[in-house]
Amino acid sequence: MVKDCIGASGNRATAILRSCGLTPFREVLTRDSFRQARDAPVTPKTILIPEVVFWLMATVAMGEGSMTAGIVSFWASIRASFPHLRVTPITEEAFTMARKALPLRFFLRLFSGLVERFGQEFSESFRWKGLRLFGIDGMDFELPPNPHLRKVFPGSPNQYGAAPRPKARLVGLVGLWDGLAHYFRLTGMDTPEQVSARRLIRFLQPTDLLLCDRSFPGLATFAAVLARGANFLFHLPSSRFLKKARRPTASGRTDEWCCLLKLPVALRRQFPQLGPALEVRILQYQRPGFRVSWLITSLLDVEQFSYEELVDLYHHRWRQETFHREWKYTLQLSNLRSHTAAGILKEVLVQLTLNNAVRWIMAQACRKGPRPVDLQFRAAKRLIVASITVMTVASVHRLPEIFQTLLLAIGRHRIHVRPGRAYPRKWDNRARPQGHGRYVQPARIIPVQEVALDPI
Repeated sequence: MVKDCIGASGNRATAILRSCGLTPFREVLTRDSFRQARDAPVTPKTILIPEVVFWLMATVAMGEGSMTAGIVSFWASIRASFPHLRVTPITEEAFTMARKALPLRFFLRLFSGLVERFGQEFSESFRWKGLRLFGIDGMDFELPPNPHLRKVFPGSPNQYGAAPRPKARLVGLVGLWDGLAHYFRLTGMDTPEQVSARRLIRFLQPTDLLLCDRSFPGLATFAAVLARGANFLFHLPSSRFLKKARRPTASGRTDEWCCLLKLPVALRRQFPQLGPALEVRILQYQRPGFRVSWLITSLLDVEQFSYEELVDLYHHRWRQETFHREWKYTLQLSNLRSHTAAGILKEVLVQLTLNNAVRWIMAQACRKGPRPVDLQFRAAKRLIVASITVMTVASVHRLPEIFQTLLLAIGRHRIHVRPGRAYPRKWDNRARPQGHGRYVQPARIIPVQEVALDPI
């Protein structure tokens, strides 16, 4: 029995987690939020209740080792404050059984409830000219080797055959100025990012601006965004829409123009409110050391949304790449442990819920200062972890003081931006063969001296 695995002294640990949780998160993930997420009330004798299981999963996600190491570390921090607890921690088997028994809808409700409450709390914060900035992009990560997972999450085959390990693709809709994961799709490598992106677009609102890289521009994506009343700003490949008839804008600039994109019959039937064509604005620009680039946007007002502002704004999209790094390594998303598809999705939901809880605290730390994405996520996570035991054993009247000290410490860890610094990808200084005599030109322009030393 689970109760026998934990021991009688586990009742005290359960009481701690029920009343305190991981205390710095208690204002974000309240007892009411857990009560609303679960289907039925728990019995008083139950030890590994849904709330306790979630906090243990969050503890494992915040750690930097195995699941057993995370539980042992958490138990050690609890025993430092309550020495009378049993030396043996909760066993991995008991924890795994309790996690498996929890329905998937519990984690989904907890995740969506936190996103909804974040919107209510910070609805008017972190906006650009009254618009919420969103990004959609995907990231890939390997899963534990398991035949069942290989069927659900097939890896990308190559010239040597099928991938040896299952691989998942997570496509997320994230706030570029608050760092919040609003919605996501978890699929196998056989589902293109563009398909998942169009599924996520239905969550956009009329006051949203979507930023995406050059993999996403297309008539179907443009129409889906505009049908929601939202706007878009995408990086445009050199092979798309540049040969359309150009109409000058009111700014009189030669490096921006408007054009009409005719919708095919299928999209006209799907989005009759958009009419037969879409009017878009294309901007051409070039950063020092890189080749010419283009942006395409539905923001046509050149006075309200100037050329310089849009070019500068698009490069905030790169923040989503750093979010993926934080999810993968700071929250251990690249180290999932379940061997079933439902278990993998539960772990992803816990880790993205934890990301949103950390972002909530970071938003509190910069109400009158920078944006949450201007603060160091890893430093914030480590400061919160260091405060868990302190706040758990502190008296109630000292908790506000300790929490304010935590917010001040998080607010001091800002990301140092070095102007003019660029981080080109590994192969961006070389043309890459695409087969049949075709090449993708490098994004980075190679200086003459570099060509002499390292020719292509």
